[in-house]
Amino acid sequence: MKKIVVLLIIAFSGQIASAQSDVTEFIKAGSVDASKMIQGYLKPFAYSLGDGLNNGWYYTAETHERFGFDFSMSITAVRIPESAKTFDLGKISLQNVYLDDPANSIAQTVAGAEEWGPKINILDQNATNPGDTLGSFHSPPGIDMDNVPIPMAQLSFGLLPHTDFMFRYVPNLHFNQKGDEEEDVRVGLIGIGVKNSFRDWMPVLKNLPFDAAVFAAYSHIDASTGVDFQLEDYLVNKSFSTPDGYQPDENQELDINTNTMKIGLIVSKKIAFITFFGGIGNSSSKTTVDLRGRYPVAVEIEGNQITEVKEEVDPINLSFESSRISLDAGLRMKLGFFNVFGSINKAEYTSLNAGVSLSVR
Repeated sequence: MKKIVVLLIIAFSGQIASAQSDVTEFIKAGSVDASKMIQGYLKPFAYSLGDGLNNGWYYTAETHERFGFDFSMSITAVRIPESAKTFDLGKISLQNVYLDDPANSIAQTVAGAEEWGPKINILDQNATNPGDTLGSFHSPPGIDMDNVPIPMAQLSFGLLPHTDFMFRYVPNLHFNQKGDEEEDVRVGLIGIGVKNSFRDWMPVLKNLPFDAAVFAAYSHIDASTGVDFQLEDYLVNKSFSTPDGYQPDENQELDINTNTMKIGLIVSKKIAFITFFGGIGNSSSKTTVDLRGRYPVAVEIEGNQITEVKEEVDPINLSFESSRISLDAGLRMKLGFFNVFGSINKAEYTSLNAGVSLSVR
């Protein structure tokens, strides 16, 4: 069975770090049950992606002179807590499947250990005897990841007095995962932010011994990858023949879209060549995961013949939303035209950010 690519993030060089997961295993349960299990499986991915895209926008409350600019490259490491590495299938209300061993209900999330989880039996809805099954599968493994790395490149420049505009952009990139044409990956990113040093507009605040600014930023990432889930994947390790005339779908696709917004207040204090900075605000994100195409689910089996197949069309439509107070603190060291900076951030998860920039103020 082909594997679904789970996007991690885009780098300025155009390279994409991606992890793989057999998340299509859940489709064997049908769209209703699969949606519930995939929601639990992908949650840490969606939250870490949102936190990562909202990080690294600034390292000082100062703004550029008009037509001043800086170009920065940074990487955010979003820490996945241990509590987000597993989820409990026993706490999910499932209709068409049941756990083979109710005492073994802890499954890995995408960030969890690289081991298959509990055995899940698929109920035969047309069986005479309650509890008869069509087959079984195991919940998929994770990728054993403690930190999600999110690299980013950004251009900032002064256009209006005491105001900086920031841009992140990667055009749609296409590549084949491990050279597999069926898993063609497309991904693109756009981000825009603005920072205004309001202290300079207010005489009462102008003489304060630190810089202060308000900030807002928006990011959008759009990714898709081809997937391949067919009837033979549904009945693993069993010899069944498919119904006459059954036509597999060769246009299956996984789409991931994330929108993030961050607004807040930044303060900073420069002492010699070191600037200390901190920020407080709101960090929000929404990630949608859509599995598009036709996906087969065996409904009835007689002997070694699959006699009835139900096709699930666009079976998965999930949404992950987060809105949290965001706190960060860090420092910047100025070395001529270059800066080295680092910070720690707390939103949905805790993350570290570090990078370098070329700056002409």
